[in-house]
Amino acid sequence: MSLQEIAKGRIAGADMIQRYRAGERNFTGIDLKYACLGWPCFIDINLSRADLRWASFDVGRTRLINANLSDANMEKVSLGSAFLLNANLRGANLRNAHLTNSDLTNADLTNADLIGANLSGADLIGANLTGANITDIKTTKDTIFCQTIMPNGQVQTDSHRLTDVQEFLRLYEKGEREFRDLVLHEVDLSNVSLSGVKFLGGYCLSHVNLVGAKLTDCNFGGIKRIVFSDLRNTHLINCEWRNPQIIYCDLRGAYLELFDMYAPDFTGSNLEGIQEFFGVEEDMYFCNTTWVTGEFIPGPINSSERWRERPQKIRNDRF
Repeated sequence: MSLQEIAKGRIAGADMIQRYRAGERNFTGIDLKYACLGWPCFIDINLSRADLRWASFDVGRTRLINANLSDANMEKVSLGSAFLLNANLRGANLRNAHLTNSDLTNADLTNADLIGANLSGADLIGANLTGANITDIKTTKDTIFCQTIMPNGQVQTDSHRLTDVQEFLRLYEKGEREFRDLVLHEVDLSNVSLSGVKFLGGYCLSHVNLVGAKLTDCNFGGIKRIVFSDLRNTHLINCEWRNPQIIYCDLRGAYLELFDMYAPDFTGSNLEGIQEFFGVEEDMYFCNTTWVTGEFIPGPINSSERWRERPQKIRNDRF
């Protein structure tokens, strides 16, 4: 790559970010080769047929949720720890792409070219890899396959990770309180009462129904994220949950009396009508989030910034 190509990519990337922030979403066929895309939020963007070769996104922060990346050229793209939930990657060229620790829950990778892609630690919960070329992909023991449709059409699930609701509750009734390295996917835990449970290791919750559940004295420290889950009227009392990523979840009417909840990320979540926020520190992250009062916060922004922007309004809303 030449310095001229890098400079051109940076200019194109800065221009695209500015247009996205102004409300534009359709960037079909855009040339972003070598672009440095240091903006964290590209929700609902259309980058179909885009040239993203060697493009680098903001490590650990990029949200390409519901993004259309079909037929995009993403060879050697850098998307470490990105959120690609519900992303359309049909026919995309992802050769040698860096997808370490990325979340590809519900992503459509039909006929994608993943030759040499690095999927170490990635979540492929409910992802569709039908017809994809996965030759020489890199995975580790932390890569999660759960109800993942593989290239040959077979469904792959890491049996040692997945726990259905009956097994989970059976172990709890027997006195088990520590659960490690498990996945709860599409399970119904509505109205359950749990006390003293510790989630350890790399725990994932996806499409979990926790409506009306009462969780007391629980430690959620091992849950790396909870996505597309229903927590309406859920009671979390005296629970510890540091750095939670609560992505596209419904928390309307929830009761959060937490012992420790540091720096939560509420991207895409609905917090309307939450009854309390005890124990939650100021530094909350919002992007496409609905606040307690029903106000929509497009973000991305954290709560400490909102304190500085509109302190009186925020204080009146018990922020």
